[in-house]
Amino acid sequence: MGSSGNLPYTMKFEDSEDVIRSIRSGEQPPIHYKLDVKSFSQIRSILTSKLKVLESTEFYVGGYRWVTQIYPHGNRNDNGEGHISIYLKLCDELKYGSFVNVIFRALVYDQQRDKYLVIQDLREKRFDATNPIWGMSQALPQSVFNATCNGFLVKDRCTFGAEVFIIYATTPTIAEVSSIHSSSTRKYTWRIEKFSELPDDVYSPEFTIEDHTWKLSLYPRGYNSRRGKSISLFLGLTRQRELTAGSKLYTEYEMRVKNQLNFEDHSNTGYHAFEYSEEGTVKGFGDLIPISDLLIPSKGFVMEDVIILEVCVKRLFLLKTM
Repeated sequence: MGSSGNLPYTMKFEDSEDVIRSIRSGEQPPIHYKLDVKSFSQIRSILTSKLKVLESTEFYVGGYRWVTQIYPHGNRNDNGEGHISIYLKLCDELKYGSFVNVIFRALVYDQQRDKYLVIQDLREKRFDATNPIWGMSQALPQSVFNATCNGFLVKDRCTFGAEVFIIYATTPTIAEVSSIHSSSTRKYTWRIEKFSELPDDVYSPEFTIEDHTWKLSLYPRGYNSRRGKSISLFLGLTRQRELTAGSKLYTEYEMRVKNQLNFEDHSNTGYHAFEYSEEGTVKGFGDLIPISDLLIPSKGFVMEDVIILEVCVKRLFLLKTM
């Protein structure tokens, strides 16, 4: 493998006593995990203020469960601004006093040269109950990653890899992130009559968007701390068993209270990664719209005791093991 002093990229890297970078042939793919990302720009636009990290599906090395975490905008809490930050997370909950010592390698595929940039953490990291995550906050400058001539991001696609050295190597798990594109309507409209007579919580009929089954939960008097202040509306993936174990459905959604007098709807946009679960989870807004605004007739949100709610699923990305 070549050293960082002669890497064929637009910026030279400065190795430290902890991290070194090298090049190896594309004929030597990642030993333990490979993540192919399609529509990277779309993924990056979702992973902003709230969802900051792209977390992989689980893979096994040495009898333990691991995931890789990628911060496309850099982990600013770890001095990673301006870089791609890459981490390794131990998913198993270790007992107090137990630990696993690991050498971690992150890989980024150069599609033009059919080579891998290997970013290796030279020092052993001790994973335990207190410190289950280790990695490299400045794994790769964003300017280097984004430059097409460097081959890492080509036609909005890129590939990351992970190698975890404990005792032995296993067959790699391959996962893929793909955008779900469709010309079908990704919108559900819920017309509710006798709004003033609703109980504290009410649920919409189930509806289907992109082969997934959803349901809305409405709290017309507000949920928990927002009770008496705002109405609360949540979106749930009601049949999360439709997802395979370990897969994640990254979702961007917009919730609207329709204005029945004009087109000035009240809306909020949210983001969530729905995961495989027995019980399912819901996400949304406890403070969708203040009750004081909602009940003013001139604002047009409740007319003749009818309210119209709408959810639009704007973008979906499915992360799954191949």
